[in-house]
Formats: sequence, C-alpha cells, structure tokens
Amino acid sequence: MSKPATESVRELRSETLILEPIVQAHAAKLFDDLQAPELYTFIPHNPPTSIESLRARYERWEQRQSPDGSEIWLNFAVFHRPMNAYVGTVQATCSKTGATHIAYDIFPKYWRRGFARDACTVLVSYLFSEHKLDIISALLDTRNKASWKLLESLGFRQIRILKNADTFKGAASDEFEYELNQLDWKQRDSK
Repeated sequence: MSKPATESVRELRSETLILEPIVQAHAAKLFDDLQAPELYTFIPHNPPTSIESLRARYERWEQRQSPDGSEIWLNFAVFHRPMNAYVGTVQATCSKTGATHIAYDIFPKYWRRGFARDACTVLVSYLFSEHKLDIISALLDTRNKASWKLLESLGFRQIRILKNADTFKGAASDEFEYELNQLDWKQRDSK
C-alpha cells in the first residue's frame, strides 16, 4: 500500500460537490453551521467555542499530518456548487501503519439530500484510486442509524461492535466498526 503524500492534497469533485482541502480561511465559512447541537449527539465533541479556536484547529490540519508524523490528515470542506453553500465536512485519517478511517459531518439543514453519500463516494474513490489503500474503516456510535445506513449503502460491512467504547454526554457509547475493501468497491463500481 502506498502512503498518502502530504503535499498532494487537492480539490476533489463530483457532479455537484467540491471537496476543498480545509485551510484556516474555512473557519469563518463553517463556524456558524458547526454550532448545530445535532452534529454532536453521537460524538464526544462539542461545537467550536470561537472562530479563532476553529482557525487554530484548521491551521494544525493544514500541516496534513500529525505532529509526530504517524498520521496523514485529509480534511475537506464540502461545497455544493448549485446552492453556492458549504454543506459539511469529510475527512480521512491515514496511519503510517496502513489503517485509514473516514468520518463525515453534513450540517443538519442539509440532511437527507444525498450530500453525505456523494461526498463519501468521492472521498472513498480518491483514497482507493490515488492512495492504493486496501481497506477503509469507519467507527460510529451504534445509535447513529443514519450513519451506519449510509456506510452500508456504500458497501461497507460491519465487522465488530466495541462495547463501552466511550462515555460522553452522560451516557456510555457502543461503536460499530465498518470496513470496505478495494475489491468490493471496484465490484460495486462495475455494476
């Protein structure tokens, strides 16, 4: 498996979406939509406290790798061209060991319009074609039915349940781990 190169992060496109590599300037553009409490129901995070704190996070992300170099960070703002609006974010964290996890957040006012599916399709295609990954994984709260339905629609398979994976917002969280291998993705594309 080849490893993603930090200097080669580029815009990714679908028919209607542009996945823009996140830079500091995105903080002001995404901050308001990142305040929606519904985004944080199934994750142990809270909304960013200020545009400045979000800008600082995005400045770290612009490095495209963890400080110790053990992970490559591919973070994208999802822009919908026909609406001229940002609709969410997607990301891939690629470990130098070969493990790659994806995550996604579509802003609640854009839910159930297919944007997550489209953005994840673009990201997964990019990871398999450009970075020659064998497997892509995702971890998600078992209560997040919309998220695991999305993954299953893309061909991901649930491989295990992690009991009490985290505790946040006053409750224990179990997680599903999903995987998609390159062969299954190629077969899906050929149908």
